[in-house]
Amino acid sequence: MEDYRELCIELFGTDDKEELRRIAGRLKGGRKKVLSDYDISRIIEMQQEGRTTGEIAENFGVSRQTISKYLNRPLGGSYVMRLDFMFRQKVCTEIYVDYEHRQIHIINRTNDVMKRAFGNNEAPTWEDLEAFLEERCFPRTRAMQKVLLRKLGIDYYDPIQIIELTKGRTAEDNQYITITRKARITL
Repeated sequence: MEDYRELCIELFGTDDKEELRRIAGRLKGGRKKVLSDYDISRIIEMQQEGRTTGEIAENFGVSRQTISKYLNRPLGGSYVMRLDFMFRQKVCTEIYVDYEHRQIHIINRTNDVMKRAFGNNEAPTWEDLEAFLEERCFPRTRAMQKVLLRKLGIDYYDPIQIIELTKGRTAEDNQYITITRKARITL
């Protein structure tokens, strides 16, 4: 027969009933908390307000990983590329690209319009995307373009290829772009 008192001491460092109750109260058991659609929208608002993932997690009583899962949840649709417009280590705008239908979908992760990919424009068009991409690399009309392309190892002017090599960094700011390609990113 098992001596439960010794087992408690071995596992928890005590056999005091009150201390064991306090330990049990701190342990998170059972199913993980599922957040409602309202909670998710509030999480996004809190992130846009500048709150950290840890602060948001503490507010909702869940882990940082759970908050990250909700913030990085893919959407649906026929999107094959995701561009993250970053400021330092923070995603400011997620851009989902559908080449087949020439459509984009964005999610702004900051309220600071100066750090958003499209500023105040909440519904950018394909043409807006093309202009944005050209802004993040050298202009199509730049003198000595062929020399620059050759240095990058590119045969023709393609902003996506240029951004993949340069991260879309410009001398004027601390923003850059990361690119994720998938067979299909469902939105």
